[in-house]
Amino acid sequence: DSGHNPPTEELYMRATDAVESEGLGQCSFCGRKFLCTRLEKHMSICGKSQGSKRKVYDSKKARISGTELEPYQQQKISQAPQDEPPKKNNWRQKHKALIETLHQAQKVQQFLSKGGNVYDLPPVPPAENPDYVLCPYCKRRFAPLTAERHIPKCKNIKSRPTPPPQWRR
Repeated sequence: DSGHNPPTEELYMRATDAVESEGLGQCSFCGRKFLCTRLEKHMSICGKSQGSKRKVYDSKKARISGTELEPYQQQKISQAPQDEPPKKNNWRQKHKALIETLHQAQKVQQFLSKGGNVYDLPPVPPAENPDYVLCPYCKRRFAPLTAERHIPKCKNIKSRPTPPPQWRR
């Protein structure tokens, strides 16, 4: 051959002739069909590849191996948490809110024990949840995910209602 490839029709005719003369057999591992002369060879290879799973290639690990960064990367892997962002530790704020609520309850008890009327009590200031996010436009507080949706919408509102009253402490 001098680099000349036979036309596609000729190759197709040769293949159909071979199928008619020899017949096709099916691989028991993958279910593909092959000429009977090639089926035994394919099944020996296919059987080996079916038994083992390929490991996932970690390109980052391959790039780092053999460099000065390798010992530090091993430490980082052992210390890293499992894809969880660190939670904010706001126990002081929650504790302060609890103490303030208890003081309010004591004042109410003292007022009622002196013979005061429940209806004469001033309104209780709302407890602020330290996890909530303040909207800079309407001054309302929302849970973090709700705030992400609310703030962009509130930014574009033209006829915004007045913000809630601020309680003195």
